[in-house]
Amino acid sequence: MVVWDDAANTCGNPAPVIDEQSGAVVLLSTWNRGTDHEKDIVSQLSGDTRRVFTLSSSDDGITWTAPREITPQVKKSNWTWYATGPGRGIQLSRGKHKGRLVIPCNHMEAVTKKNYSHVIWSDDHGKHWTLGGTTPQDKTNEATIAELSGGQLMLNMRNTAKTGSRLVAISKNAGRKWLAVYTDTTLVEPGCEGNLLRYSSPAGGECLVFSNPASATARVGLTVRISYDNGKTWPLKKLLYEGPSAYSCLTVLPGGQLACAYEAGVRKPYEGIVFDVFSITGFITTP
Repeated sequence: MVVWDDAANTCGNPAPVIDEQSGAVVLLSTWNRGTDHEKDIVSQLSGDTRRVFTLSSSDDGITWTAPREITPQVKKSNWTWYATGPGRGIQLSRGKHKGRLVIPCNHMEAVTKKNYSHVIWSDDHGKHWTLGGTTPQDKTNEATIAELSGGQLMLNMRNTAKTGSRLVAISKNAGRKWLAVYTDTTLVEPGCEGNLLRYSSPAGGECLVFSNPASATARVGLTVRISYDNGKTWPLKKLLYEGPSAYSCLTVLPGGQLACAYEAGVRKPYEGIVFDVFSITGFITTP
């Protein structure tokens, strides 16, 4: 079903989050004129700019509210390109900001042409949105977020320097400020989106789950990894698809199984979308 159709204009980069307190699905998305391409928006030669909107559903996605623009709340005037997600946001489950909806985003500065990741949040179930902290270093881009076992937040980010590894930043104050960006050399990437998820086992215990095309050179080999120490190490992995593959998004199904939706194909990664369901068991130990 179509959630938002604006004729020839682009409505994309969806980033949904479930508000467990209200039961609503809140969906953040970006918009630009169909005639404005990314290079035009970045060079400020476009007819309009990149805008940010929110929609919501109170019946598990059957019906949706009309898109509501929140650009003035979450985008600075000297930012050109802007993207929510893509992927999934989170709701904080502990601490004084419990219930906060947090969406990972990225942007480019007009003058410097530098890329940064940042977050936006809502403390009133999606009615109002606030611009949160930006990574202190650039060359970060499409981001995914998770709440760690101690309540800190982790941004796991695409590396625009294309050095073959994911970039990571930690926040100790619910996304208001991010500590120095560091490289996770275990999480190899070819320059592509990835997805991070905190998983609470029905049997007890927590871990982080991460998915991406696990190659430093090409969008192939969609792999899921597991960390039991808040992302310090990733000792377990499962190959979902060895062929061309790209963007992915993880979730937990009722009953505790994991699921991953990802782009995949025979010749190119974008020929189809796969929905793969699997158990937390059966992962192999990484060398």
